[in-house]
Amino acid sequence: MLKIAIISLITIFLSIIVRQKSSEFALVINVAGGLLILIYCFDYLSDILTYYTEVISSINIDSSILKTALKIISIGFLTEFISNLAIDFGNTAIASKVVFGGKIVICLIALPIIKELLSLLFSFY
Repeated sequence: MLKIAIISLITIFLSIIVRQKSSEFALVINVAGGLLILIYCFDYLSDILTYYTEVISSINIDSSILKTALKIISIGFLTEFISNLAIDFGNTAIASKVVFGGKIVICLIALPIIKELLSLLFSFY
């Protein structure tokens, strides 16, 4: 996490300094810094996947639920990243559409889990 914080601070300071001369180059610095942070975040992703796999195997749940949950989480993160990138480029209208689209896709992907939960719930009655 320290690397991410340092990259963030360097990106912010460089962007502020460069913005006085060229706002386009400051935007490039922001995007590059964001991508570097994203790359460092992938290191933590393997730890998360390992943990989820251990939990699912220990409680004997169908692995498709894990895959669906990971898809939902990934879509949420990707949606937020793209939305923030659109906002950085000054395109708030597109950012809000991306968020809306991400929510629709998440709802669609979550349907099998909701169906399974409802069938489990109604099996008790």
